[in-house]
Order: sequence, then structure tokens, then C-alpha cells
Amino acid sequence: MVVYTGKTVKEAIQLASRSLHHPEDELKVAVIDQPRRGFLGICRRPAKIEATVKPPIVSPAPTPTTKAVTAQSTKPSTPETQAPVGKAVEVPTNDGQHGDDQDPAVIAARYEANVRHTRNAGQQLTAYLKKVFHELGVKTSPEITKVEAHALMIDIKSPMSGRVIGHHGQRINALEQISAAFMNYHGAPKTSVILDTSNYRDRRRQALHEIAERSVTEVVASGQAVFLDPMPARERKQLHKELENNDHVRTYSHGREPYRSVVIAPRD
Repeated sequence: MVVYTGKTVKEAIQLASRSLHHPEDELKVAVIDQPRRGFLGICRRPAKIEATVKPPIVSPAPTPTTKAVTAQSTKPSTPETQAPVGKAVEVPTNDGQHGDDQDPAVIAARYEANVRHTRNAGQQLTAYLKKVFHELGVKTSPEITKVEAHALMIDIKSPMSGRVIGHHGQRINALEQISAAFMNYHGAPKTSVILDTSNYRDRRRQALHEIAERSVTEVVASGQAVFLDPMPARERKQLHKELENNDHVRTYSHGREPYRSVVIAPRD
């Protein structure tokens, strides 16, 4: 079943009715989560339901007359019509597909529903981020730049991008973690959120590349490991990927979140 969300259960059912193109009384509805108000909006949770269209009621077939039954019983069976005793006759259904889970139309509908949920929660997130930065005295205009079923990118436009980023990216990285929690509470769980401002993420990727090159030179020259500053998982993954085929060094992560960092050590 497809999941639908709304401020109230009634609103979620109305959304399901519009999406499935059936009146509410023709839907089979299961309430997953009741709506909940949060503290400062961070723990607020919408109503969440699962909904499908009720199967049509099939009237029972009319009982055959005695004459028809007698005629049928006297008709000799042929090899083409007689089923073998003790064996079930397999009837192919759905052209070889196994249930609705394999139906491309169902898969596409679920994907589109997830995209809608991510976009709706993302729009609430942009308003929340704007409010947070307003409290910090930073004027911003967050805009959604990319939406997928479980991924969201937001560009935080601001004349004060340095204050959006914070010292060594600490503020924008912390807000990414808060944003992921926000999406989870607003009906889009397991959503990867990337916040950017003034192309900071591209500049940071280039900076990490240069850090990796300098660190390799230092490790080779000194024969000792280099411990880098703590960084988000996405940045650690970039460093591991860049140096995985290097003949002189190896990398591993050290510490616990949010202070987990990359160590570049001699390979031998």
C-alpha cells in the first residue's frame, strides 16, 4: 500500500482519495501514525496512513439448473478438458509477474508518491531553515534544487554565506543532520539531505582533494600517520575513495560521531 501524509488523518485520507481517483468510502485505510505537535517544529509529526482501493464486490454466479447439470454430467470428458487427479492446475496470472510488487505501474506510482512526500516535507524544511537563520540574524532564501524519492538538495542563498557555513563548515554540517531528523518526523524517513550555499560543496570537494594530496606527501616523507580533522561521512567517503588505490598509503576512520575523522597511514 502507498503511504500518504497530512496535518490530520482526514487530510491524509483526502489526499489518498485524490491520488487514487476514488471516493473515500471506496478506500481501505490503515492509520500508521497519528499527528503530533513538536517542540519548535523539530519533533512535529504529520498523520500517516496507508490506503488502497477496496476490491469490487463480485456477485455469486447463478446456480445451474438441474437440466444443465445433468447434461454436463453425461458429457464424456476428453483429454483436453479433464484435469489430472491429485495435481493442481497452475493458472498463469499477470503475464508471469508475481503480484502487484512487480507491476511497473505500481512501482512507478510508489516512486512518485515518495517524491511527493519528499518534496512536501522539503518545502516545510526550507521554511524551518529560514526561521532558524532568522533567529541567528542571518538573512537567507533556502530553495530546493533537487528532489528524489529519498534525496533532497537545498541551496541556501544568502549575502552572508560565511555565517551559513560556519567555522570549517560546522554550522551547515550540523544543520544537515537536523534537516535529516526534520524530514524523518515529517513523513520522509531515510532521506539524504544536502545543504549548500555559494557553491560551498564544490569548493569543499576540491579542498579535500588537495588535503589528500598534501597528506600523502607528508605520510610518505615522515613514515607516520596523519590524523585529519573530524568531518561528515560524505567527506570521509570522498577521501577513502580517492586514496583506495594509492600504493603508498591506506585510510581508515577513527573516533565516534560527530567527531569521527579520517586517518591516512603508511600502507606497510
